[in-house]
Amino acid sequence: MTSWRDWNRRRLRALREERIDRMIDALNEERRPPAPVDRDEAELLAVARMLRSLRGVPEPAEGWQPRVAAGWPGSSAGGRPEAAGSAGHAGGARQRDHSRARRGEAGRTRSRRRRVGIAAAALVAGIALATVLAPWPGTAGLGGWLRAQLGLGPAAETDVVHAMERAIAQLQSYHGVLEKRATNADGETWLVRRIEVWVDGDRYATRDDTGVVTVHDGRRKWQVRPADRVVAVLPPLPDVRPFDLEDEARAALRYPHRVVGREQVAGREAIRLRIEPPGGLPYDLWVDAETHLPLRLRTAMQNGIQTETTFVRFEANAPVDPSRFRFEVPAGYRVEEENPGQFVDTPAEAAVIAGFAPLLPDEAPRRILAARDRVVLDYGETVIVEEPAQGPFEPQPNAALGSAGQDGVLEVFGERLRWRQQGLEITVEGPQRVELARALAPDLRLPDPGGQPSGSGSASGNFDPQVEVSVDMEVERNSQQQVDGGHFPWMLDPVQVAGAFLLGQFGEQMGDPAALVDEHIRVVHNDGRRAIVEVEVGPVARVYLERLVRPDESGIWTVVGYDPRGS
Repeated sequence: MTSWRDWNRRRLRALREERIDRMIDALNEERRPPAPVDRDEAELLAVARMLRSLRGVPEPAEGWQPRVAAGWPGSSAGGRPEAAGSAGHAGGARQRDHSRARRGEAGRTRSRRRRVGIAAAALVAGIALATVLAPWPGTAGLGGWLRAQLGLGPAAETDVVHAMERAIAQLQSYHGVLEKRATNADGETWLVRRIEVWVDGDRYATRDDTGVVTVHDGRRKWQVRPADRVVAVLPPLPDVRPFDLEDEARAALRYPHRVVGREQVAGREAIRLRIEPPGGLPYDLWVDAETHLPLRLRTAMQNGIQTETTFVRFEANAPVDPSRFRFEVPAGYRVEEENPGQFVDTPAEAAVIAGFAPLLPDEAPRRILAARDRVVLDYGETVIVEEPAQGPFEPQPNAALGSAGQDGVLEVFGERLRWRQQGLEITVEGPQRVELARALAPDLRLPDPGGQPSGSGSASGNFDPQVEVSVDMEVERNSQQQVDGGHFPWMLDPVQVAGAFLLGQFGEQMGDPAALVDEHIRVVHNDGRRAIVEVEVGPVARVYLERLVRPDESGIWTVVGYDPRGS
């Protein structure tokens, strides 16, 4: 069974591999690749550009053989630059029926090209291995490995993020104490919560300062609540662990980051990282300079409050008493079961407990958890949840939309896919979500971020508003920061943003404001970056929106244009 550290490590690695894949795909398609988020990715992008320049040239025209034998202009015979790659070798190999006089020269040319082709292939293979296995022992992540291969010198301190990733992957157990503190705009600081944490493999236990103990033994999860004298048995899957700073490593890899200094944290020297999410306020993460494990997270000041979470005590790979994961009911306590379900061996057993037959991919799950009206398929890194469909399907307002299943609507939100199929509502969450979802729904189609919409999104089928709306990016960035601070959550919903725009521009012509948003506006296209909504009343037929500040689920929507009705 995959432990949470394996899951976290693979999730970090998958994020980096996904970004690198997008870069390489863009180069192959003659498009500008996404901007690298750190120095390592910038180096990898530079190497990818170099390797792309070594790919084969088009098939030569008639009469090329004499030029090979006689040599290129301005050089000795066979002196074509070695960077020609292996395509020239393939072309020369097809000319083996030529005269013996030319074979010798062509053979020497092929030999040189073969050496260059092998060197390029070796470098490609090395980069692929570095991407999959990095960070390598003894190097500072992918950037360090590339530097060693290319003779660029030692890695910079910015590779601390990859060192943190490696340290987390090697962590087997730990015991620590977390403190969460808050600071207001006047500089006053107070303790919000203190949690003691024990982790061993895929098992963990926590105890907060009110005495509440939460335990997950790998199969069951429960909570001991002294104030109520209750032992509450909880669903073991999906499992959210709110106490780990390790998840911040994913954000450090996803967003631009830089080293801003070194400080003492809980008596240990720590490297301070500045994380800068696009369009948002920067925040800081401190990483132990020796162990490379995260020690402290400090958010930006939002709404006059700044929070800081610190491991005031941390013992890596410390032995943990197995009795901490033993299910025991203290004297005088009662047991409450909050529909936790139970693990079963077969889908047939799950069907008896859940009251419906679950849909299964071809790949068998590691475990099956069944409860009344609910089946959870555990694939280690990815979880599938199936429940009977009830009421209309309502996607998350700020989710991207694809297509799948009986209703033809697929919700794409972060690492989660959700749709309906054969009377069931299915949710797949985790790194393998696309592969497993397509095994259940072969017709599944993901949105194409930035691509042209299909269907009824506009009269021409394109994202091409007839009337453009001017945008003040400074205002949009300030609005994004307000939303990050908990204000104006409606700006994450394209329907509400469109409604606010229409009411502000056309007023009474739009009719009842509440009915406008609730009944007369619907999303017809949302690929996560651009959206089109259709309007049933008033002088506007369609409104076009984009996430201009931050193109992910936390980004606000901005109206960029509209189509007048009847145009």
